[in-house]
Amino acid sequence: MWTRARFNKAYVPGMFAWMIDSYEQKRAESMYNQLVTMKTSRKKKEENAGRSGLALPTLKGEGAPVTYDTQIAGATQTWIHDVYAIAVRITEESIEDNLYELDAGGGYKELSYDIGEALAENLETLCARFFNYGTATTYHTTRDGKALFATDHPRLDGSTFSNKGTDADLTYLTFWSNLITAENQYNHRQYRIKKKVEKLWVAPQYERKAIEILKSSDRPDTGNRAISAYARSGRKIREMVWPYMTDTDQFIYQMSGQGIIMFNRRKTRFARDKDFETGDMLIKGDQRFSIEINDPQCFYGVVPA
Repeated sequence: MWTRARFNKAYVPGMFAWMIDSYEQKRAESMYNQLVTMKTSRKKKEENAGRSGLALPTLKGEGAPVTYDTQIAGATQTWIHDVYAIAVRITEESIEDNLYELDAGGGYKELSYDIGEALAENLETLCARFFNYGTATTYHTTRDGKALFATDHPRLDGSTFSNKGTDADLTYLTFWSNLITAENQYNHRQYRIKKKVEKLWVAPQYERKAIEILKSSDRPDTGNRAISAYARSGRKIREMVWPYMTDTDQFIYQMSGQGIIMFNRRKTRFARDKDFETGDMLIKGDQRFSIEINDPQCFYGVVPA
């Protein structure tokens, strides 16, 4: 008979392993870690402050004093670590009566798998909100209160920049024109930013177009064997096909740098225990982390209305 003591000692370790296995299997298929820069934290929150560099040197005449300059301080971005958790309770009676089959193919294994899968899915879904709500301030904002993709991001010198392209479907021509715009921007002191696009994020509906654009040796939009300027440019942009992008006709360029930072306050963990009063088995999983926009100029989005 499957007594509580036997269940706790012999069976729960298997459930524990199944939770971890399902979490790791799901995470292996995830793409959120290609979007964010992963860091660890030992504090209740993390902060960093933006600042500009120095202005360009000015011409100095003979015997004249030098011109002094200083960096311009920017706004602070804060990462506050949230806790996400999920748990299930298995009653003592169900254990005793074996309402779930206590074998490798039974319901307890499914419960364990579901906990691990839910925690892995949570990471993917929360990270996808950066793109799915990229033109809104519903969930995340830049350090200056703007949406991730905006036409009027403020620079510290008082000017503005745009990292949102004109509404257009993905074609070879729109890909190329937005690529050039994305890579030719200026920082807070009007220096040219030396960033190159590394990834092109699209929903599955644009996978074929993205592959044709990035992999064709000739222009994919004409049958005249015209040379593909992208293919000859030497860039090695990766197509990132992400089913979690709900706007199926957006396409987003990700450049080098730490655009979005995710702090792990503690890694995903699993636990099990027995309720002394009821005899029920309790199993749970939780995770504590924070994700925020660090540098919006690491992204350039074309998000048709």
